[in-house]
Amino acid sequence: MILSRIRKALEDQNWLSIAIEFVIVVAGVMLAFQVTQWSQDRAEAERRAVALDRLQEEIETSAGTLVIFLEMYETLNSDRNEVIERLLNGDFEDMDGDAMKDALVSTSLFPAFSPPQGVYTEITSSGMVSSLGDARFRDALGRYQSSVNFLQGQINYFRLLATSDTEDIRSFDAVQLEFAPDTPRGRRHIVDWNEAAADPALLQYILNSNNRMRAMQGWWQDTQDAAMSLCEETARLTGRPCEPEGANPS
Repeated sequence: MILSRIRKALEDQNWLSIAIEFVIVVAGVMLAFQVTQWSQDRAEAERRAVALDRLQEEIETSAGTLVIFLEMYETLNSDRNEVIERLLNGDFEDMDGDAMKDALVSTSLFPAFSPPQGVYTEITSSGMVSSLGDARFRDALGRYQSSVNFLQGQINYFRLLATSDTEDIRSFDAVQLEFAPDTPRGRRHIVDWNEAAADPALLQYILNSNNRMRAMQGWWQDTQDAAMSLCEETARLTGRPCEPEGANPS
C-alpha cells in the first residue's frame, strides 16, 4: 500500500506526499526497532533479576555454613586457652574434661570450605558480571571470591604443614587412643592431664598449633565478613532481606 502510494506520488511529482510517506516508513521502522529493543532489554533485566535472586540464595547458604565453622573455631580456641592456662598452673579441678580434651586434640583441624558456586560460575562464564548490579555490588562480589580463594589456599597450606610435622598430638605419651565402638569413629582420646602438664615439649606443641588455629579463625572470620557484605549488597538489589541459611533471627 505504501509503495504504491509512493510510486504514484513519484509519477505525479508530488514531493510533499513523497516526504510524508518517507517519514511514515522511517517512523515505522524506528518504532519496530524500539519495540524489539525494549523487549530485549526487558528480557535481559528479568534474566539479571533471576540471577541476583539465585546468587543471594547461594551466598546465604555459604554465609550460614561459615557461621557454623566460625563458631566451632571460636569455641575450640577459647577452650584451648583454658587448657593452656590449666597446664601451666597444673590446675585440673572442676574443668569440663570433654571440652578440654576436644580443644587439645583439635590442633590440626582444618576442614575444607567448599561453598556452592554454581550461580557465580554461570554469571562469570556468561559475561553477565559486568552488567549485574552496580559497582558496590561487584566490589563486594570480588572481595568475597578473593576471601574464599585465600581461605581455601591457607587450609591446604596448613594441612600440608600438619602432615609434614614430625609430631602430632598422639605422639605424646600423655595422649592416647582407646577403642570406643559406641562413638561415630570407633575411638576416643584419653588424656593424662598431670603427665601433660609435666611435658614441656607437649606444651610447646600446643602453643605452636594454637597459633595456627587462631590464624585460621581470623581467615574464616574475614571470609564470613566478606560473605555477609555480599549478602547485604545482593539483598539491596533484590529487595529482600539477607537471611543466612540456618542463622537464628535477631
